[in-house]
Amino acid sequence: MTAPDSDGARDVGTSEHDEVAKQRSELLEAYRTQNGDGERQSGKKRSNPKSGSTASQKDSRRTSDGESIVVDFVANFVAGGDAAFDPVKGRVLMSDRRLVLATSEAKTTIPITAIFDIAVGQVPPEVEEFFDYTVMVGYVEGDYRRTTVIGGDRETIEKFSLLLFRATLNGSTALVTHPAKVGGRVMDTPKRKTGLHLDYESVSFTGGDVPTSEDGPFSIDLASVVFFEVIERTDADGDSVLVLSVQHVENGQTVTSEISMGSRRKMNILGRYLRLIYHWIKSDVRDVDVEEHELEVLVGLYSTSEEIDLPSLLDIDDAELEARLESLYENDLITDEETPVDLTPQGRFIVNEEFEDINV
Repeated sequence: MTAPDSDGARDVGTSEHDEVAKQRSELLEAYRTQNGDGERQSGKKRSNPKSGSTASQKDSRRTSDGESIVVDFVANFVAGGDAAFDPVKGRVLMSDRRLVLATSEAKTTIPITAIFDIAVGQVPPEVEEFFDYTVMVGYVEGDYRRTTVIGGDRETIEKFSLLLFRATLNGSTALVTHPAKVGGRVMDTPKRKTGLHLDYESVSFTGGDVPTSEDGPFSIDLASVVFFEVIERTDADGDSVLVLSVQHVENGQTVTSEISMGSRRKMNILGRYLRLIYHWIKSDVRDVDVEEHELEVLVGLYSTSEEIDLPSLLDIDDAELEARLESLYENDLITDEETPVDLTPQGRFIVNEEFEDINV
């Protein structure tokens, strides 16, 4: 995606794609210049975000009401805010309309539209002796707010949580301002009404003709996010609205996008989702050591096309490139040991940190 020029306007089309290509061809040089300034120390530790697919395949079964069952597993849970906090074992089922916690003696049904909070990995002190990893689901029942806690192994709970986030938010309507800022410069960009769709690696905004230099709808790569916050503002009617302001890296520069939805409930859940994925990526990246010569390969892969002769660009031979690619692949920073390859979310996160350092 390309930001507007200094006059706040740009023709969208071939010229924009050419500009993106030009920008990307300059990114590697900018990084190498920064690297040569001696501001960075060789062998600086980096880390690696969540890898692998986190989405379960949908179950083909349907309920008597014609709902597709997308989740069905056995877990321990505390349902309905039980004051005793006594976990019970039962089945967790979910369709696109409701979440059901069922035991041989009782059943708790939670409409998806009643969920106002999803907190992953925060084990309440009252049940920490029973659970290693949990998701807390806050929901409204009549005039009361209730909480259920579902526990299990980390992989199962994380997969379930992502499906729950998607069931809650996918298909929502959002107002998007992009770009709201380019660097520190405020842009005169109108809000556009779009749809919203969650993927593990990105949040996509369908429809609305939000400007983008890439094919398909505008999306925010979650591995490119460097900062985000929820801001409370007053709209033209004097009403208070929540706005999610997201700073992320596009083509080597920091831009800010702003998202709002009519539902404060959904805004809270979207903020939770970004916070969760950002935490997963950032915490995992701490476990990976990436040498400077490997960082240069990552930046080269990101900023050039597949047709580029990478060994010549980096001034190394084929054997050295092969060794660096193997190391990057072992650290889950690229998708294959041989070119052509893509960067994983972990790899993109590291590269975007480099660009953010350069922009600063």
